[in-house]
Amino acid sequence: MGGEHQTFQKVAQSVDDWIPKRAYRTEKKFQNDLQQFLDERLNSSGGGGFLGGFGEGSGETYVVSKERGNANADVVVNDVVGIELKRDLTNSQTKMLRGQIEAYRDNYPYVIACTCGVKDVDGWRELQSKYDQQGGMGMGGGLGGQRGQVTFIWKRKENFGNSSGEGPGGGGLGSGGGGLFGL
Repeated sequence: MGGEHQTFQKVAQSVDDWIPKRAYRTEKKFQNDLQQFLDERLNSSGGGGFLGGFGEGSGETYVVSKERGNANADVVVNDVVGIELKRDLTNSQTKMLRGQIEAYRDNYPYVIACTCGVKDVDGWRELQSKYDQQGGMGMGGGLGGQRGQVTFIWKRKENFGNSSGEGPGGGGLGSGGGGLFGL
């Protein structure tokens, strides 16, 4: 179970660090961008990335798939973390996201809901609050008998294409702020 939690932490930090290369017109293009970024970041074996690259020295290989599994998550890492990605989250998408999160929780120990832009801020915050009250950040120990734990990441539009990672609002695990891990 510790290995799964470690995988989750690496994936969550990577999604938090991810900056879409541009403001794409479709969700599918954001999905492709994220999948490519995660595959390169998690499987890098030399320098550059977080602490010199997650894969460095560990010999661990991460399988980063698109639209995989029974729940058909947008991106899945090692069948441990299911990621649902939304573009310009609207009220109707918020309702759909709630159902998708529930389906993913039955299939993955960890779930990340990531939105690239939010139109329905109230709905996003209500959904986040619901899962935060259930211990949603998933940063504790093992799951025991619990269903998949949920983390929310809001990517701010003003940062798209900004490879330096600087800009108003930062990346933002949870609400688009400075990130969860304080690194």
